[in-house]
Amino acid sequence: MVLFMPWQLSAFLASDRFGPDEQAALPPFLAGSGSKVGQAGTLPREWRLSRYANPGSVNRDDLEANLIPMDGLAGVTGARHRMPSLLLRAALAGSTISQVAYAYTQANVASPFMYKNVDPIVFPGQYGVSHMHSFFGSDAVTASTNTSAELQKGCTTADNPNDFSVYWVPSLLYTKDNGQTYDYVPVMRFSAYYNLGETPAEIPIPQDVKMVAGSSSATTAADSPADAKVEWFCEGDDGGSADENGFPSSTCSTHLQTLLYFPQCVNQDTLETAYKSRSYGTDNWCPEGSKSMPQLRFSIRYDLRKVLPDGWSGTAPIKLASGNAWSSHGDFIMGWTEDAAQNMVDATAADYKYHYYAVDGKLGTAGTEPTCTATDADPDNGTSDYAESVKEMSKRSTPMGWTSRSRMARA
Repeated sequence: MVLFMPWQLSAFLASDRFGPDEQAALPPFLAGSGSKVGQAGTLPREWRLSRYANPGSVNRDDLEANLIPMDGLAGVTGARHRMPSLLLRAALAGSTISQVAYAYTQANVASPFMYKNVDPIVFPGQYGVSHMHSFFGSDAVTASTNTSAELQKGCTTADNPNDFSVYWVPSLLYTKDNGQTYDYVPVMRFSAYYNLGETPAEIPIPQDVKMVAGSSSATTAADSPADAKVEWFCEGDDGGSADENGFPSSTCSTHLQTLLYFPQCVNQDTLETAYKSRSYGTDNWCPEGSKSMPQLRFSIRYDLRKVLPDGWSGTAPIKLASGNAWSSHGDFIMGWTEDAAQNMVDATAADYKYHYYAVDGKLGTAGTEPTCTATDADPDNGTSDYAESVKEMSKRSTPMGWTSRSRMARA
């Protein structure tokens, strides 16, 4: 434990987790009061530790996101070291915390390269049974993709030429005619953040790892897996309380943003993944036989101003292809080259203080814009038309798959 002074805020933001003792020392508005504080630079929306299954363990990124939008500038060392308000510094002065620092890296994608009703994890090799997804990363993905090697044969849309991972989420849709028709909300930026671990991470993310975070069957906040920390909010402003579907109840002045966290433990033999928990009783908080790896986090910004210039008040005229905001989930198949994946961990071995690390590899340097043009690797199967995908799903008799069960979209 150390005494936390106002000028030590950067160390506080670098703290990875808060134990029960540290939580007890936090100010009331951080410890679950749910109060809202001030303007930009303070807490722009409610902060409730009680949202999580383990309230004594809160990820630092959640705290950052509630201070101010700290997720970019991409590729700029120290860009997330923004000065918080005097109010917040004063409120935190005197708190006691454990200072465990870690670094992060990220890969950014400007927009989806494909909308398609396939899901190689939940419904491998099948068509017409999945809701619509937005795909980012390697364009080698098909309904049957199963390995990292397959993805590494494609064109990556990420701004790191060593990242051939494929990332996908249920497509976000909007309506201007009270639900008669829907179209895709444009993505301003998709960012895949990799938090490099507390000590740091013990191993790289193994080749061929597949992960799903969140639950497509969730219809309420209580249904959504606590460890995934699903959240929707207006970037940099209040956006009002959540509507009945979990989206902001009033117009976002900037971007609509969502966050989603993936497991950070993996068994290298079985490739089974898990979230960290003290309940495992291990030094690394992972299940027996598992190692800690960089934790993946999705941060997605949507530009609703282009498609809904008049905004809204009350129920937002948007939905996910899987349902309401609580059904938010994400899928990932590992595609980083092995050398870059190792560099991701090695970069923090000697000095893992909190800041951005550019992860380079044999194929180039981080921050390199794609030079190839991504295309659908399987254009003759599946559809990118949302209305058609709903019709196809209505005919399905296929059992639901994976552990986060896919649910039918509402027309």
